[in-house]
Amino acid sequence: MSEIDIVLTWVDQNDPKWQEEKRVYDPDGDNPEGGDVRYRDWNNLQYIFRGIEKFMPWVHRVYFVTWGHIPKWLNTDHNKLCVVNHRDFIPEKYLPTFNSNVIDLNIFRINGLREQFLLFNDDTFVIRPVKKSDFFVNGKPRDVACISPQPIARDCIRNTVINNLEIINDHFSINDVRKNKWKWIDFHNYGMLALRSLLFMRFNSIIGIFEPHIPISFLKSNFEKLWDIENKAFEETCINKFRTKLDISAWLVRYWQLVSGQFEPRSRYFGKLVSASDIQGVKDILRKPRYKMICINDDDSVSNEAFQELKQSINKELEMILPDPCGFENV
Repeated sequence: MSEIDIVLTWVDQNDPKWQEEKRVYDPDGDNPEGGDVRYRDWNNLQYIFRGIEKFMPWVHRVYFVTWGHIPKWLNTDHNKLCVVNHRDFIPEKYLPTFNSNVIDLNIFRINGLREQFLLFNDDTFVIRPVKKSDFFVNGKPRDVACISPQPIARDCIRNTVINNLEIINDHFSINDVRKNKWKWIDFHNYGMLALRSLLFMRFNSIIGIFEPHIPISFLKSNFEKLWDIENKAFEETCINKFRTKLDISAWLVRYWQLVSGQFEPRSRYFGKLVSASDIQGVKDILRKPRYKMICINDDDSVSNEAFQELKQSINKELEMILPDPCGFENV
């Protein structure tokens, strides 16, 4: 099986130089996508690295992508670690950027990145042993494929998803899903979730795709292909310093892989999204062996007053699973 890399993106909102540069483009601090909730540090990055080393020893390389800051505890001499500055791979005309979509859409340009890679966010954790075949089989990404209506709301993420779906429907129809219908109507892996595909496969359009919010298995060549096919949409997103409702995202590449049939099914219970405000939900997932990955997602419901207490509670739970420093840490 081919080597598999990880790309992990991170920002340190406490870096005064980063703050100074951000103020140039958001001087009044009133951009809703530039607020502290988008960048605040939960101080648990080390548990991502511990999980990778303990539960994914087969990983070829971890590309740690930052604006330029590096955690003091990070062992930059680790033979599997490559620290990547935005300037190393994002075209200069898009820099500086505070838009996660811009960073994600350009990661395929990272020098040396393997064809098969996993995109980690800084809120996704490996909490049980996983294998290469959990992410790729016969050169194809593993994923959960489900037609699921896209909720409508006035926020950037939902509007970005709609923008992604518009492009998908420009190039595909529901007939392309039907060509691989047994990958979409897979009750063994998806359980009752497969009923959504069975129901909404009757529509002419692809009205939404279920998003599990865990690290995504990508083929680098699909980023290259989509940049060529939809160059205008990619360019228009990449000039935005902060996320906007007109953006597209890396989820577009995931959708393309699914609708074109470039995937193999994986259990919907492989990983789970939970809000950071749901501390009991976090505990339940971390303490029970059903899931192998978790996304502990920050959101606007977590007030600044509750942030510190929740951070301590969540990190205490992560410490129970991953208490030992790893080779990626200076100890």
